[in-house]
Amino acid sequence: MRNTIIFGVAMTDELKPLATQKTIATFTLTASHKNTQDLLLSDGKTDPIDVAPGTQYYFERVNLADILVKSKAGEMVFVVGHSAE
Repeated sequence: MRNTIIFGVAMTDELKPLATQKTIATFTLTASHKNTQDLLLSDGKTDPIDVAPGTQYYFERVNLADILVKSKAGEMVFVVGHSAE
């Protein structure tokens, strides 16, 4: 059975995971269109990429705890999808 996953993450100035425990999911990650700067997105193994405000990325069967995000305090990123296990 799949469970719906919907949440927002408030950014900090340090890379932090989207989840604190293993959560395999298929989801869309969206940088809030109200953000005032790009956020950084990383898997912790490669260089982070810049994600402009309003940009969406689709992930299939990815552990949310492996995705790291960073921006200035108060910026937001949203995750909408479903569990994949």
